[in-house]
Amino acid sequence: MELRQLRYALSVAKQRSFTRAATVLNVSQSAVSEQVALLETEIGFPLFRRTPRGIDITERGRTFLYEAERVIGDVLSLSDSARRLRGAPSETLTLGIGSGMAQIFMPRLFRDLPKTLPGVRLEILTAPTRNIFNDLHEERVDAGIAIESDPERVPAGILIERLTQADMALIVPPAHRLARSRKAIDIGSLVSEPIVMSELTVGYGQIVLSLFTDLGIRPNILAIADNIETMKTIVQSGAGIAIVPRASVETQAALGVIKVLPIVPARAVTFSLFRRRQPLSRRKEGYIATVRDLLKD
Repeated sequence: MELRQLRYALSVAKQRSFTRAATVLNVSQSAVSEQVALLETEIGFPLFRRTPRGIDITERGRTFLYEAERVIGDVLSLSDSARRLRGAPSETLTLGIGSGMAQIFMPRLFRDLPKTLPGVRLEILTAPTRNIFNDLHEERVDAGIAIESDPERVPAGILIERLTQADMALIVPPAHRLARSRKAIDIGSLVSEPIVMSELTVGYGQIVLSLFTDLGIRPNILAIADNIETMKTIVQSGAGIAIVPRASVETQAALGVIKVLPIVPARAVTFSLFRRRQPLSRRKEGYIATVRDLLKD
C-alpha cells in the first residue's frame, strides 16, 4: 500500500469524480484509476461505486478513507518532526499574495508574527490571481491571498475562506480634471478615458470590467497589467486612470502622488484565503489557521 494510492483515493472521494480528481492532482485519469484499482485489490473491497449521478463511496470505503486521511496527516507530521530533530533552522510557510495587497495585509501579518508563529519563516510570492491558483494546484504555495471572484473561475479542489472587504475606487493623476471633483465619479462618464486594467477574466479585473459591461458600455482600455504596482505607476505618469481597491493605494494617496475618488455605482471586493483541499501536516494546518486569524477582520 502506497501513500500515493491513498492520496489519489481521497481526492476521488472529495471530488466525487475520477476526472476531477485527476485535474486536481495534475495527473492523467488513467493513472488515478489504476492506482485506486491497485489499492482496492490490496484491501479486498471496493472503495467506490458508480451511480447515475456519478461516484459514490461504499460504506466500508467511507470508514477506510476516514482512517486513511488521519494516517496521511500523521505521516506529514512525522516529516515536520524529522525536520526539527535534525536541527533545521526553521519551517517555511509559503504564501502567494495578489499584487497591491501588501499595504492591506502585511502590517496585520507581521505585527505579532514572532509571538504567533515562532520559528516559522514566511516565504511570500507576489503574483496575479490566476498564477496563485496555478501555484496552489501545483503545490508551489501552501496558501494564497487574492480577491475573490466568480466561484466558477476558481479551480476545482481549492477552498475559500473570506478575510475582509474593500471598496473599489478610481485613481487619477493629481493634475487630472477629475481630481478636483468632490462627488463620486459615475462609471458611465469614464467611457472615453484611457483606463489601465488588470487581467479581465478573474480577480478585481473581472469586477472592474463588469462595472462597465453592466451599463452596456466598453471601457477604453489603454493597457492591461498583471499587478497593481504597475497600474499605479502608469497612473502616476499621467497616461491614464484605473479602478483598484482603495486600501491598496492609501500610501500613494497620503503622499499626494495619486488622487483617490469614490465611484458610482459603488462596488466592494472580497479578499479571501485560498488553499488546497488536500490536508497538509497538522503543524502547517495550524500555521495557516493562525495566518487566517491574523488577517481576518
